[in-house]
Amino acid sequence: MSSRLWWALGVIVFVLSIPAAYAVAHALPAGYDFRAYWLAARHLVDGAPVYESVGAQLGQPDEFHYLPLVAVPFILTLPLSIGDANVVWTALQLALAAAFGYVLIRPLPFAARPWAAAAYVFFLPTVLEVTLGNVDLICIVLALLAWHLRTRGNAAVVPYAAALGIKFLPLSLLPFYVAAGYTKIVVRAFIAGLVALVVTTPFLAAPMAEYVALLPRYLDTTWVRIHADREEPAWLATIAWSDWFPIVLALAALTLAWLFGRSARRDRERETDWHHIALTLSPYVTPFGFVWTTYLIASLPLFAVTFARALRLQGMPRVLALAGLFASWLGMQAVQVHELWPLVAHAAGMIGVMVIALVLLSRESRQALGRSMPEVRATSTASG
Repeated sequence: MSSRLWWALGVIVFVLSIPAAYAVAHALPAGYDFRAYWLAARHLVDGAPVYESVGAQLGQPDEFHYLPLVAVPFILTLPLSIGDANVVWTALQLALAAAFGYVLIRPLPFAARPWAAAAYVFFLPTVLEVTLGNVDLICIVLALLAWHLRTRGNAAVVPYAAALGIKFLPLSLLPFYVAAGYTKIVVRAFIAGLVALVVTTPFLAAPMAEYVALLPRYLDTTWVRIHADREEPAWLATIAWSDWFPIVLALAALTLAWLFGRSARRDRERETDWHHIALTLSPYVTPFGFVWTTYLIASLPLFAVTFARALRLQGMPRVLALAGLFASWLGMQAVQVHELWPLVAHAAGMIGVMVIALVLLSRESRQALGRSMPEVRATSTASG
C-alpha cells in the first residue's frame, strides 16, 4: 500500500479520534484537579489553612497535596471566578498538549504522523490529564526540556528542579542522571530547589508547617485505598494495598532507572532512548503512582521514539513490533471502577513498550556489531 494511502487512512482515523476524545472528556469532571490548585492559591492569599488537618480523611475533592510553593503561580488566576479560571487553564493545557504532541510526532515519517496523532489524541491518560487540569504534563515537558538542555551549562538546572519539585513525578530521572554522568545537574538542581524553599518559606511558613505535618499521612496506604476504591479481586487488593508493595515497586523502578543511566553513559548516541525508558518508570517510583492513570503520560516520549524505530524494520519484525506497541497502548486505555485489573493492564502496557524498546535497541546494536566485524577481520588479515 502506498504511503499516500496510509497517510489518508491515518488522517481519517485522526479526525475520528477527536470527537472520541471529546466524548470521553465530556464524561469526566472538568477541572477536578485544577479546583484544588485554585482553592490552594485562594487560601494562601486569605491566610486560611491550605491543607487538611492531620486527622482528616484524605482523598476528598479539592485537596491540595503539593508543596505550598506550587500553589503560588495559581494566584494569577484568582481575579477570575473558579469556573472562568478553569476555562483558561484548560485552554493552556490544550495548547501545551498540542505543542508536546507536535514535538513528539514531527520526527516520524510522513505517512505515520496522522496515526501517531490519533493515538496521542485518544490516549486515555492524555485526555484525563487535560480534562482534570492536572500538572503532570507540565512536569513531563519540563523533564524533556531539561534533557534537551543537558549539555548547555546550567540551562537544564531550573527545568530539572521544577520537574522534580512540582509533584515528584519524574523521580526516576534522579538515579538516571547520576548514573548517566550528569550528577552536576542533579546537585545544582537540588541547591536551586533548596534556595527557592529557603527564600519563600518566610512567606509560606504556616502552609509549609501544615504540609510537613501531613507527610506521614501521604505515605499511608489507607487514604489511597479508600480514594481509589479498588478492592477486586480481593487477593490482588491484599498485595496492592500492603505496606511493602509500593516500597518494593519504587526500589525496583529506581534500580532499573540507575541501570538505564549506566547504559546511557556507555551508549551516548542513543542516550535519549535510555532517558525515555527511565522516564517511563516514573509512575512506579512516586508513592502509589501506580494508581494514577494520568501518570502514564510519562510513557509518551518512549512510544514516539520506539514507534519510529519499529517503522524502520522490515517484514515480520516490523509487524510484531507495531502490534506490540498497539497492544501496550491498548492496555493503558483500560478502565473499570472498583477493579484492580485496569492497573495491571496499565503496568503491562508500560512493561510492553519498555521491552519492545529494549529489544529494538539490542537488535540495532547487534546489527551494528555485525557490520563492523568484517572490517575487523579484514584489518587482521592484512596485518598478518
